[in-house]
Amino acid sequence: MVDCGDDIGGVAPDRTYGKSLDAVALPVIMLEPQDDGAGRLFAKTGLLVRAGTAVELTTTTPGVTIGWGSPGPEGTTIRVPACPSAHEWLAFAGGFHVTTPTCVPLTIRANGREARATVRVGAPC
Repeated sequence: MVDCGDDIGGVAPDRTYGKSLDAVALPVIMLEPQDDGAGRLFAKTGLLVRAGTAVELTTTTPGVTIGWGSPGPEGTTIRVPACPSAHEWLAFAGGFHVTTPTCVPLTIRANGREARATVRVGAPC
């Protein structure tokens, strides 16, 4: 579970982010992964979550893990609790670990609803 205290400063999504379920915003631009020194690639990007909304993100793509926070959890499913904030959105540092550039499909759950999204981690979708 991502710690609410890991919020790096509430910022509203800009044109480089797309909203899903009006609860989470993910990058719509192509991310450029870099060698992480451990035989994998890491694409750093913020995760934006609407304040007061619990969200869950899951990927089932082999060789892909996601993680946000300081340092925060890393895995195939990440949960963010309903964090209170004076800002409309919270931002968490982190990103995507992949074995090769890939399109990463995600399942997003929030407010009893579910949606799908994709993130381009060095490869088109």
